[in-house]
Amino acid sequence: MRLAAAFAVAVLALAPAAFAPAAFAQDLKVTVQGRDSIVLTPADLAALPRGKATMVEGGKSAVYEGALLNAALLQAGVVHGDRLMGRYLNQVVIVKAADGYASILSLAETDPFYRDNPVVIADHKNGQPLDAREGPYRVVVDGDRKPSRSARQVVSIEVKPAY
Repeated sequence: MRLAAAFAVAVLALAPAAFAPAAFAQDLKVTVQGRDSIVLTPADLAALPRGKATMVEGGKSAVYEGALLNAALLQAGVVHGDRLMGRYLNQVVIVKAADGYASILSLAETDPFYRDNPVVIADHKNGQPLDAREGPYRVVVDGDRKPSRSARQVVSIEVKPAY
């Protein structure tokens, strides 16, 4: 009987995560200072090149999948690749979340010309759509030791000079 009770407690503890509703997909605003803003629909994001990023949170590893952040920024007209030098290296990418949280990366950190590990606008975690707590989008910085720059519930992305 004890084993059955322990099993029931374990199942109930996992239930909220297992049955958490998926976040509803929404549009994502991308603004590059000095250019017009663009709005990427869920279909636009799904059509962009995709990548996977691994993140360890709470001692557990998870694989996130989604559009490459660099690909989304290219849609908005950022300078990239071997042209990303000089004054363009002064630019920062500000990822804003629904709760007011903001995460900042240098523009070079988002570019595969400068970085091996991808930065993704994730819409899936471990093969499943993100739940409402994390989604509809989470920017995941692969290779970070702590997930503090991996903002969840992302609503907009802005690129502008750092100073």
